[in-house]
Amino acid sequence: MITRKARTKQATIVVVDDDAGIRESLKDLLALEDWDCVATDTAEKGLELIQELKPQLVVTDVQLPDMSGYQLCQSLKRDPNYRGLPVVMITGRFTEPADKVQGFESGADEFFSKPFDPVLFVARIKNILRGLTPQAA
Repeated sequence: MITRKARTKQATIVVVDDDAGIRESLKDLLALEDWDCVATDTAEKGLELIQELKPQLVVTDVQLPDMSGYQLCQSLKRDPNYRGLPVVMITGRFTEPADKVQGFESGADEFFSKPFDPVLFVARIKNILRGLTPQAA
């Protein structure tokens, strides 16, 4: 009989995307890995959730109604409390290499263009989460 390893701590992931369909799809995808996923539609609400929940990872869209995902990422990386918080950026628009460069220069740990391969997306998140120190997890 094959059983899953018991997790000592379930990862919490905050998703920030203004598209309700994408938010729900990401929540469903991440729940398959037993990760606790909380989603919202604006950067401001995302920042509130991050402060409240102390997640292990953030997934943010580039285009948000109140600020860009780049700005959200920069804000987190400038804050000593969240500097080490991994951020995965996603975008639905056609991306030029400069868009990805801007994402990485903003502090993103990964950058995906929609639609993306869900298996690769989850694999990258697993790798990012594995890189967390026990104090951060």
